Amino acid sequence: MDYNLAKKFIESLIFSASEPLDFKNLQKILGENSMFDLEKILKELEEDYVDRGIVLEVTQGRYFFKTSPVLEPFLKIETKKTRNLSPAAMETLAIISYHQPVTRAEIEKIRGKPVFRGTLDSLLELKWIKPSGRRETPGRPVTWITDFEFLRHFGLKSIADLPKVDELESIIL
Repeated sequence: MDYNLAKKFIESLIFSASEPLDFKNLQKILGENSMFDLEKILKELEEDYVDRGIVLEVTQGRYFFKTSPVLEPFLKIETKKTRNLSPAAMETLAIISYHQPVTRAEIEKIRGKPVFRGTLDSLLELKWIKPSGRRETPGRPVTWITDFEFLRHFGLKSIADLPKVDELESIIL
């Protein structure tokens, strides 16, 4: 396989994958001992798609194609919303995203209200949060963090791209 064919192969893998692919999986598919520089191929593919209708997006080290942000307003398809998040779920999601990893008790302390199981269940179902382990405290409570789908849904490359609290305060006030 020559370099151009390897590049086309990686491009087609990313395009046809049902889920975003990370570097490690792409390297495994290409072959651990491949003579091609996968980082170079991926960087070239990103550059190739910069001014196109679709772009190669990298979020948390996972690669996928998506519609160019420039075109998204023209491609909005009216869909019927199947579910609106409750204010409690939105508050819980915001707390998890800004304080992760965080336990249910910590969320309740910040909110000043109980967090019902259904709230966490709805966020889990959307794959916006996931358990990340347990605190080394009595009861060993589960800690929660945001998941990849949260970043993807809100168009963030990483959690560091969330607006800072002072930025939010200036918007609200």
